Amino acid sequence: MESYSIYFMTEDDGIGINLQPINEKTFNVYLELLTCFGDIEDNVIKISSEQQATDELKSRVAGFVEKYADNHPILNRLKRKIVNLSSSEYFLVLESVVVETSERLKLETYISTLNNIENITDLQSKFEEKMNALDNFSGDLLSKYNLIIPRNDRKTTVGNAKKENRCCRFCNKTMRDGVTFKKVAHAIPEGLGNKNIILGDECDNCNEFFGNNIEPALIEHLDIYRVFLGIKGKNGVPKIKYKNGHMQYENNMSIVVSQGFKRVSDKEFTINLESTKSLTPAKLYKALCKITLSTIDEKHMVDLKQTVKWLTCVDTPQLRLPRVAANVVHNGFSKVPQIVNYIRKIDDFGIPHIVSEFRIGSFVYVYIIPFSEKDTVDFIADEEYEKFWDTFKHYRSINDWRFDCLDSIKEMSINENIRLVQNGQP
Repeated sequence: MESYSIYFMTEDDGIGINLQPINEKTFNVYLELLTCFGDIEDNVIKISSEQQATDELKSRVAGFVEKYADNHPILNRLKRKIVNLSSSEYFLVLESVVVETSERLKLETYISTLNNIENITDLQSKFEEKMNALDNFSGDLLSKYNLIIPRNDRKTTVGNAKKENRCCRFCNKTMRDGVTFKKVAHAIPEGLGNKNIILGDECDNCNEFFGNNIEPALIEHLDIYRVFLGIKGKNGVPKIKYKNGHMQYENNMSIVVSQGFKRVSDKEFTINLESTKSLTPAKLYKALCKITLSTIDEKHMVDLKQTVKWLTCVDTPQLRLPRVAANVVHNGFSKVPQIVNYIRKIDDFGIPHIVSEFRIGSFVYVYIIPFSEKDTVDFIADEEYEKFWDTFKHYRSINDWRFDCLDSIKEMSINENIRLVQNGQP
């Protein structure tokens, strides 16, 4: 539906205002909104893209919203956004939302530079300095990929918020087909501490299937890490039972009880824990891919029909899959799970269509979404995988990556080996 649109971009976020339907009344509201941010000269509204949240501007916006919010409730979000900015903080007024990641990053860097320089004459040089640093870090990656990074510090719904508009992206069924959308479908498993990123377009049947058959592989694989970090899932921080002991989080500290303690020295111990559970590697890969498919725009699903078929097949035959890169990277530590999705925007079929980075705490997975119709190679051969890895230079610059093969559909027993070293030891 057509509308009168405007986009307000702050240093770390943005808000779009769409006034509809197109008629004289909404047009007049739109013009009055513009005058909050500009001046009328010779019957022409002149607006600078660069704006500052002064007390005067906040007052104008508040008055405008109070006048029209009853008929246009979205304006309340605009008021909150502008009023909550710091005094004289810079933001941008744009004609529409910026979709291209490279352009958006450029604008965000520009706003950040504006808000953090002491002398405005240094703006251009400081801005170029920051952009050069970004280019050196990521190479030409942003010319090849767009980034999707769902907000996890507030409620974020991927897909349709209204149930009557939902079509499950995994089974393609709607309420008219008899499926229901009563349960809250967490785009990242709630068991990993995700409370905010929700997938609207996942029916209750698919939600139950993934919750029973796929997601436990990742949740249980990370249980020991969750206990050490004190990460709360659906039922709080897990208490893990082993054949020879248990682990739990209590009074802000991790407690390990085991018969497998071994003293290496006065300052070092190792602990062997024999798990009562097993792991199916292919299900672990599926669980990671399920997160990606739950956090990307629906428009990309058309190219992932074979990926969905693989995800939802109970008796999947063993298939060759790209390796999964894993590492412990302390920079950027977060107890809240995070997902970064890279969507290829150029026709270079020698690099993957979709790549994701999943992080919880310091633990990082980087993986390719397999079976996309926009890929012509499977990235299993060494030379294919190396080309992919060379493209993501910011990962290659980090040492100690482990490249795991998660093809197997056979259950594997799990043993955890923990090394404890007193502070001051390497």
